[in-house]
Amino acid sequence: MRNSKVRARIAAGKLRLRIRDLRNLGARSEHMLGHIGVHSAEELRRRGAVRTFFELKRAGETSSLNTLWALAGALEPWPEGRHWREVARGDERLSLLLALEDYERAD
Repeated sequence: MRNSKVRARIAAGKLRLRIRDLRNLGARSEHMLGHIGVHSAEELRRRGAVRTFFELKRAGETSSLNTLWALAGALEPWPEGRHWREVARGDERLSLLLALEDYERAD
């Protein structure tokens, strides 16, 4: 996804980015996300990593925090992403966990 021509086509709306095209995510992730109504990379971006992970967890699709790290890494920086292990070890780990806790309390 580092190709500037591909990024330009995505920005111009001439190329649809699939979930499986995002870093850290593949066909299995795409299938899981479909169960909660996320069928495009754009929808995933709108919902965000924490809300999406919360919905996956509530639907019984996953309980692994590695999924949260993968989702967050897939979305930042958009659309190239970061490896999920970098997210898991990074500074944003705590803020992701606190945001997830807020979703769980509100449920």
